[in-house]
Amino acid sequence: MNQAWRLQELERRLNNQVMIGTILEVDHAARKLRVEIGEIHTTWLNWPVEMGRNFRRWRPLRKGQQVVLVSPSGDPAQAVITGMLYSSALPAPSDNPDLDLVEFEDGAKALYDSAAHEFITETGGSRIAMSRDRILLSSNGSTVELDSAGIRLNGARIDLN
Repeated sequence: MNQAWRLQELERRLNNQVMIGTILEVDHAARKLRVEIGEIHTTWLNWPVEMGRNFRRWRPLRKGQQVVLVSPSGDPAQAVITGMLYSSALPAPSDNPDLDLVEFEDGAKALYDSAAHEFITETGGSRIAMSRDRILLSSNGSTVELDSAGIRLNGARIDLN
């Protein structure tokens, strides 16, 4: 074989070991993704997972999301997605270093503020805020507050059994 071709092939494989691309197609049922890196369109790649001893997380990915691909052989057909990146099209939902935040497309969110020691979930007009000293449930103007002082109810109408 030609020495120049071998060097070009080696350089191509080295350049393809770590790449940043954009999700081109998503097959949620098969849990497969196709990624575009410049002119390269990958084959269907396996979905990256988050799994631990006691949990499995389903995280639906989307077309247009930036991903990091690693291909130890330098062949994009053998690549695996090792991470996701924010972009101008899909920016981070916060820049607060004290928040762990999951924000959904409809505005619902779940967050933990480690500085305030507070866990909050919100959807529509309803919110649950839980800290070390208090739990506050609120929905469309009505509230239930629980703390060491007792339980307080506030609403247009309160029914007790």
